Amino acid sequence: MKPSTLRTRTFTHLLPAHVEPWILEGTVTIVIDVLRATTTIAWALGSGAARVLPVLEPADATSLRDRLEGRERVILGGERMGVRIEGFHLGNSPRDYDADRVDGRTIVFTTTNGTRALAHARKARRVLAGSFACLSAVARVARSAAAEQTSDVHLLCAGTDGGVTLEDVLVAGALAERLSDDAPAGNDETLLALHAWRHVASAPGEQGERIARAMRDARGGVNLVQLGFERDIRDASIIDHVNACPELVTGQDGPALVAAREG
Repeated sequence: MKPSTLRTRTFTHLLPAHVEPWILEGTVTIVIDVLRATTTIAWALGSGAARVLPVLEPADATSLRDRLEGRERVILGGERMGVRIEGFHLGNSPRDYDADRVDGRTIVFTTTNGTRALAHARKARRVLAGSFACLSAVARVARSAAAEQTSDVHLLCAGTDGGVTLEDVLVAGALAERLSDDAPAGNDETLLALHAWRHVASAPGEQGERIARAMRDARGGVNLVQLGFERDIRDASIIDHVNACPELVTGQDGPALVAAREG
């Protein structure tokens, strides 16, 4: 009898707490915090930022900034409780990271949920940052990377304050759909994400508005509306705003998100 052929699969984790970091070792892991960290990272790289250095706490951000060469060209970005941290240049709104502000610059970045999820994935062979903003590029890189090493793809949703959020699940479903021919569902969470995404994708109306409406009603979206950031939801609903895949790599200054090399 012929030995079974190895095939990559797609696993979804609705929260970082649902998967131990060692399980991600050797895999391709896509971290998702669509409202707003991974969206903002994609927009920043798309606007020409040289790199985004994710850290856990605001104090870590200022400490790292002070150690970097050329600190006058370093931008502090991020949020706590959804709003810009006091003393930081920028918050966590994607549109704020335009070329005039970030082109050629290093961004030291910390958020409530997204940068913690990135740290949780640190043992993965490759760590990508997924969002609607760079959906096609991330799916393309993940598919190629998984095939290269016959490794599974894990979709890691950041959630909000320890709770599952629909908006991250929708991105997971959209990615799982694009990966399904090469990496079928490996767990029921992936099937749940696929069903949620297909329900939204098949609803009447323009695609971006359908996505925005679903995210506006989700926990993360409700929080943003209450804070006056409804525009961020619309921006986060734009598919393929950026034709680059953010990847977490190890640099001399610690983990850094840069545009992944393809091919």
